[in-house]
Amino acid sequence: MRDATILVLGGGVGGLTTASELARVVGSKHRIVLVDRRAEFHECVNNLWAISGDVTDYKAVCADISTLLGKLGIDFVRDEVRRIDPTSKTIETDSETIKADYLVIALGAKLVPGLVPGLPEAGYNIYEWEGALSFGRRLKEIDRGKIGVLIARTPFKCPAAPYEATFLIEEVLRKRGVREKVDLEVYTPEWQPMLSAGDEVGSMLMEEMSKRGIGYNTERMVLKVNPHKNEILFEVDEAEYDVLAVVPPHVAPNPVRECGLTDSTGWVPVHPNTLETRYRGVYTIGDLASIKLHNGLFLPMAGVFAMAEGITVARNIAHQLGEGAGAEFGGDGFCYIELGGGLAAMGQGNFYARPAPKITLRPPSKENWLAKHELASTVINSLKTQN
Repeated sequence: MRDATILVLGGGVGGLTTASELARVVGSKHRIVLVDRRAEFHECVNNLWAISGDVTDYKAVCADISTLLGKLGIDFVRDEVRRIDPTSKTIETDSETIKADYLVIALGAKLVPGLVPGLPEAGYNIYEWEGALSFGRRLKEIDRGKIGVLIARTPFKCPAAPYEATFLIEEVLRKRGVREKVDLEVYTPEWQPMLSAGDEVGSMLMEEMSKRGIGYNTERMVLKVNPHKNEILFEVDEAEYDVLAVVPPHVAPNPVRECGLTDSTGWVPVHPNTLETRYRGVYTIGDLASIKLHNGLFLPMAGVFAMAEGITVARNIAHQLGEGAGAEFGGDGFCYIELGGGLAAMGQGNFYARPAPKITLRPPSKENWLAKHELASTVINSLKTQN
């Protein structure tokens, strides 16, 4: 009989990393259960390449969750999480109630285009596979007019992604020979790209956009979109578009908000080094975790952090169960930023540094581009081949 039950909610990169690391350290001594409503793990970076037309086969860039977990002896419950009780570490799904000794919440951010009136009808949600794929098809047809890339709210996951998408859109238009006939504009509530990464990274991205004639409109808070007139209404002004790529508002999923784990930020405050919530034995990782940095900004929502946080939590739970050494998450991270033309920049450093994140920028290069694509294939392939 296995002693403890460890419950992981969410089958994204953070949840899968947590569960697989637990299985590696504690083996079959304890029961590990992962719950997710989806049957497949999909790496969101491929949405970028759906926009560019380089990836169109969904099955080629996803993996079956039950197969992944079955190889590791992890129980998979495919179901919707409806209720979370952090006090008793109990959850309710559509079909059952599960009580655990340890609870790891890695449900990710929920995308809610409808928070902005008119937005669902107006644009392509490029943070979802079908939206990115449909936008990529539309991109092959447009030969004049104006394309808008709209970031509806902050925070949003993968802070580089809207800018990477914009560079890839520009490249497709240029290759098609229609770039001079199509205006390309970015609208964002931010005052510069990738705020938490610092001024050097932000300035580099603004310079690269300027080189390509991409309009960059900052501090634009969208109030509503009129899909019939192709108009975006902001607090300060308005803009027209012919085709609109959208990064929709993100919120914490309903069960997380309803159980009282979130604070005034709308996300879940955690200990920055252990990811434990105010409830002992309950952890939150990935996009849901709210970690305030020393400069007043927050740790970005990014897969690289979710993976590191997942490993940290898994090792600490295992340590409490008498297996292996504990760990601390120290705020280290990196991001490859694709710029089109087979080039990518790379930012790397410590986000917990004082008085602000200390990030080193590697300039655009083919080597960075190759490393980004290799990393993406390594993640999905490593999950597929775990045993």
